[in-house]
Amino acid sequence: MVFSHLKTRRSHIRVLLLGVLLAHLGTFMVVPLLPIFLKVEKGLSISEIGFILAVSPFTFQISSLLGGWLADLIGRRIILTVGAWLNAAAISGFAFFDQIWMYFLMGLLSGIAVGLSAPSTKAAIATLADQDENKTTVFSLRGIAANAGIVSAGILSYFVLGGASELIFYVAAGLYIMLGFINLFLLPRGCGDAQCKSVPLRSYAEILKNKTFLVFSIVSIFIWALYTQLSISLPLRAEDILPDPSAVSLIWTINAFIVIILQKPISALFIEKMNPMFALAIGMLFIGGGLGSIYFSTNFSWLILSGLIFIIGEMFIMPTMDATISRMATTQMIGVFFGIASFVSGIGEGAGKFIGGQLLSLGTSTSTPWITFALASVIISGMIAWLTFWKPLKNVLSETTRQKRK
Repeated sequence: MVFSHLKTRRSHIRVLLLGVLLAHLGTFMVVPLLPIFLKVEKGLSISEIGFILAVSPFTFQISSLLGGWLADLIGRRIILTVGAWLNAAAISGFAFFDQIWMYFLMGLLSGIAVGLSAPSTKAAIATLADQDENKTTVFSLRGIAANAGIVSAGILSYFVLGGASELIFYVAAGLYIMLGFINLFLLPRGCGDAQCKSVPLRSYAEILKNKTFLVFSIVSIFIWALYTQLSISLPLRAEDILPDPSAVSLIWTINAFIVIILQKPISALFIEKMNPMFALAIGMLFIGGGLGSIYFSTNFSWLILSGLIFIIGEMFIMPTMDATISRMATTQMIGVFFGIASFVSGIGEGAGKFIGGQLLSLGTSTSTPWITFALASVIISGMIAWLTFWKPLKNVLSETTRQKRK
């Protein structure tokens, strides 16, 4: 019975990881090409594109809070299914409509969809992995699955579907429709191993009294604000310097392939052996180095190099962020914790895309945006390194480490 139970839980983790792969496949068929598509095919300005990209994180914030709470209340299967189908509608809408206000609405709808899905997926993975897997390792596997989707996205969008076109958006929408059916029929009813429980909305206020989680969340806003710059800055720089800017999607493919190969070794050799705050601080320096180096790019090879520097930082940051949040959370309210974390990331991404759009509107050939990104990474890294010595956070992390050893 125990073996059968563990086997079932692991099969559910595999379904969730498959869902992560498909979601990133659909998303990254669109994300690297969306700024180019809106500029070249739809005739929008850089500032308009930055504004449209910034509205998704706005609804992502609200939807994340609701999604995390609903996931703990009624189960993750329905939330993940609805989120996938809403994202399918939003992605296809970018290709179907021709008015800027409709792009604005599609951005809002996409934010709602991702906000429902993200905390539910992470909460489900953390819950299922809690008893027999190291959480950092499992979230590293999530990163590998995500990047397997990104690799496939670049190959499919550039070599098969031929670059930025309406067809890309419709195929991506179809993948999300398929993902919705996979979630509906293959994920367990209710909350899996955890018992669904009505968590009062006031629980959010109680969690925000958690000093360590609150401080970590504030710092996370700055992390996400800088991290999100690659999705807008690299395509716009590519549009200025490359004869075929659609080739920029291959950079995400190359980066994702590197993550698939190196994420587990980096996690095992470095992340799992160091304080999580040190891992985040190191990651931010690589993020800033990758963004700042884009200023010197004059060809596709240099853009690849910038992406490689950036992706090293991502490999330090992504599993560390998720594992740290899961260590701070309680089992009964893990969906709520991840909901708040997604809310915080939405604030950071929205602010980052808006500020990044304004900076890049000065021109991708000017030094101001790239120097700003690089300096910001140094400052944020210093803030995170300071948290290593902050006693309340040290106590929380050491306590969860002792519990894990027991």
